[in-house]
Amino acid sequence: MKRASIFLVFAAAMVAGAIPASAATTQQESAYHTMGTALTVLFVLLAVMVLGCVGITRLLLRTRKRSRRQIISGLCAAVYAVTVFVLVVTVLCTVRYRQTGSALMYTPGESSSQSTDGSTAATDPAESTAASTAAPTTQPTEAPTEPPTEPSFASEAGYTDDSDPDNWGVDWDIIAGGQLVSSYQRSETISFGLGSNYFALPGIATFRGDNYRSGASYGTASVVNETLTTLWERETSALQKSSIAGTGSWTGSGWTGQPLVVQWDAETRQIMNLYPEAKAKEDLVEVIYATLDGHVYFYDLETGEYTRDPLNLGMAFKGAGALDPRGYPLLYVGSGDLTADGKVPRMYVISLIDFSILYQRGYSEEYNLRSWRAFDSSPLVSAETDTLIWPGECGLLYTIKLNTEYDKEAGTISVSPDEPVMTRYSTSLDRTLGYEDSAVVVENYLYVADNGGVMFCVDLNTMELMWTQYTYDDTNATPIFEWGDDGQGYLYTGSSMEYNAGTVHIQKLDALTGEVIWDKAVSGIAYDKAVSGGVMSTPVLGKAGTDLEGLLICPIARTGESYAGTILALDTQTGETVWETAMGSYAWSSPVAIYTDDGTGYFVLCDSSGNMMLYRGATGEKLDSISLGSNVEASPVAFNDILVVGTRGQRVFGVRIS
Repeated sequence: MKRASIFLVFAAAMVAGAIPASAATTQQESAYHTMGTALTVLFVLLAVMVLGCVGITRLLLRTRKRSRRQIISGLCAAVYAVTVFVLVVTVLCTVRYRQTGSALMYTPGESSSQSTDGSTAATDPAESTAASTAAPTTQPTEAPTEPPTEPSFASEAGYTDDSDPDNWGVDWDIIAGGQLVSSYQRSETISFGLGSNYFALPGIATFRGDNYRSGASYGTASVVNETLTTLWERETSALQKSSIAGTGSWTGSGWTGQPLVVQWDAETRQIMNLYPEAKAKEDLVEVIYATLDGHVYFYDLETGEYTRDPLNLGMAFKGAGALDPRGYPLLYVGSGDLTADGKVPRMYVISLIDFSILYQRGYSEEYNLRSWRAFDSSPLVSAETDTLIWPGECGLLYTIKLNTEYDKEAGTISVSPDEPVMTRYSTSLDRTLGYEDSAVVVENYLYVADNGGVMFCVDLNTMELMWTQYTYDDTNATPIFEWGDDGQGYLYTGSSMEYNAGTVHIQKLDALTGEVIWDKAVSGIAYDKAVSGGVMSTPVLGKAGTDLEGLLICPIARTGESYAGTILALDTQTGETVWETAMGSYAWSSPVAIYTDDGTGYFVLCDSSGNMMLYRGATGEKLDSISLGSNVEASPVAFNDILVVGTRGQRVFGVRIS
């Protein structure tokens, strides 16, 4: 019995491995198919012989008479001998069959599954009893394609004569461990990736989207009619100003005031304090909006319905705030004014699971050289090192190791921040210190401009100042970064008007050296310290591969008449004007670019009279306009074909582009 079982196993193995999965059927291969048919017969015969061995062996074991056992033993030997012979012949035929098949399948220029005239080959008879195996390729294997290399800096940043910090009398200090230090080295290396990889979830996680500040739109839109239509409208409220800010109230949404938008994963959606219907909506996209009335509001992007109760922090929020790029349920938001009873502005880290305040900082630092402690800047987070990066209006640049603990299954999140590592500065310009724009981070380099007309490049791993550049005036617009066709990194920045009456500047800078590539001066700006003119909006940088590639679209506030404006489209290579469009009312709101699948680019811009306008990006042609009722200082965000923005008139709108 044991020998018979071995024969059966061996025969089955031969059947499974003997015959290729597919074979050619040309006339020249007829002998090959005849051999396959014969081999099939041999396998059947072998199986019959093995069964005969089993049967005669069992008969021999049951026979007790000696004479009969002798006869059966002789017969058994003969059957075994024939079986062995059939097995040997089968093995030899199998080897020959496989060699012939391999030769046919590897014939140059021929396919194992098609005849020379292109007709589909019939299945080999032997294949019906053989296990399938993958047929070898008959075409030469192409060399594997290397994945595209991500752009990166070819050398370290450093100043030139044109960008030497001494040109503007910059003093730079590093604060670590709660004291001034002469040098610093971060234990975990910060290195940000491409802007397009910043956020782990679908949506917009920070002001202008990512660490390059490349734009406030996600996805694409189908634009046929080239019109704007209001989908929904929600009411906000007001908050009394501090005595420092003046009389009256902060109303609605202010500058920069961009909403955040996120499509949460299903597991995170279930552990947050969302309403049941929001938890149950599989394709929920949530709008998160911190406003001047001291609240953070939460809306369904599609319907405008509340997804959870508003969070009332009681402090005015001018900036956009930020979400955690890892998709963690964390909100980072900073206040822009004292409360009426004197509560000092600060940064917050808030759990979006239960609205608990996990951390607050910035209201009682010792080392700031300016007393104003607001946080209009939208922060970034280094996901790999768990480090929060946040410039403040007091002139401190904060980097904070958060030590985040997130247990999605348990529905818990916490932070246990280390003491911040910070920088402070002063200049010889005798101007206001502090940062109101949001920082760009590329690899380990941070770029941010200040209220006094200086752009800074900082190595986040040493906190050293690498270069500075003069931007002429107060910089409220956030810089934008791009990799050029030459593989070099470049920054675009524009100034508003605080100190130099009449003229503002838009510049392109070399990101490694700070040298000025071009400088576009724009004159005729109305000067009024109460209502800033110049570049208050962060421009649109056209996306590569679209018809906006190579354009920088820049609204200029208060040109010509005091409350008018202009939109300039500049060539990113030369700084020359490509097109120019006049605005009846100026804009502080930043434009948002919207792209179709075929690369056609549009942009939407809101103005101080409450108009939301749709433009063709390549030409500046205005295509449509709707009224939102009152001044729009805030900047819209777009998720596919839906835009969201708030007004100073205490309204938030959802608008569809179609």
